[in-house]
Amino acid sequence: MEAHHQKISTNKTDTFPINVFHTDVQEFPPHWHERIEIVYVLGDELKIGQNSTVYTLHNRDIFIVGMGEVHYFLMQPQICDRIIILFNPALFEELSNQLTRIKLLKPHIPYDTVQKDSEFSIHSFFEKQILGIQQEKSDMKAGYEFFVGARLYDIAAGIIRYIPNEKLCSAQLNKQMKKLEILEQVTKYIDENYKEEITLADVSKSANFSMFHFTRFFKETTGMTFGQYLNNYKVSKAVSMLINTSDSISEISFNSGFNSIKTFNRVFKQVKGCSPSEFKRAIFE
Repeated sequence: MEAHHQKISTNKTDTFPINVFHTDVQEFPPHWHERIEIVYVLGDELKIGQNSTVYTLHNRDIFIVGMGEVHYFLMQPQICDRIIILFNPALFEELSNQLTRIKLLKPHIPYDTVQKDSEFSIHSFFEKQILGIQQEKSDMKAGYEFFVGARLYDIAAGIIRYIPNEKLCSAQLNKQMKKLEILEQVTKYIDENYKEEITLADVSKSANFSMFHFTRFFKETTGMTFGQYLNNYKVSKAVSMLINTSDSISEISFNSGFNSIKTFNRVFKQVKGCSPSEFKRAIFE
């Protein structure tokens, strides 16, 4: 599990600068990007973390992730489908500055089953645009870019008007960028050294923090302790090797940074809910 600056690739058959995914991937590591991300839930329950807060979403709930916000999806017992829309605020020249200088205070828009009492529902407003974009991107009929663009304008304006937000000054924006730079530096250090024994003192030093301040910074930024993050990261490396190589369990244990098979089995089961051997058998069944 690696917290990283995610670079978004676009479908080469579609040059319009927006990404729409229909996915059931259960977990996704802490990451951030320069795009706004909209999550629309199609299953029973989805847990998404943003910084140090974990939100529980249900069917038809909507979640909006602002630019540069560290966020992640957590493992759930049941697979949960969702639609994800990613777009760059730079698409809207006149709105771009407003979108990039706000922090969303209430990013979760629950599905309101009692909508008759109000002439206007914020949830219905966003849901209509999301489903319309998904349909247009799926059909890709002539002129679909204009229909998608119009709905994106509505979403962008809706975020500014309807979602409670805090306007950030230049000093706050610079502080946020500095935080992401430090996090990227830390995750790069972990990526380069995870096969060795990394201590809290080591990683704190790499970020020029005391252990106390690093512990607080890391928890506030990623929503997990450094120990939890490191274990998840190592397990993600092990999972990749279990799927893509014929290496033995002991080789994978060593190559993913665990100093004993016993520790590897224990941590793997904590993270994935099964042993490495059980996981590998399930892949090839």
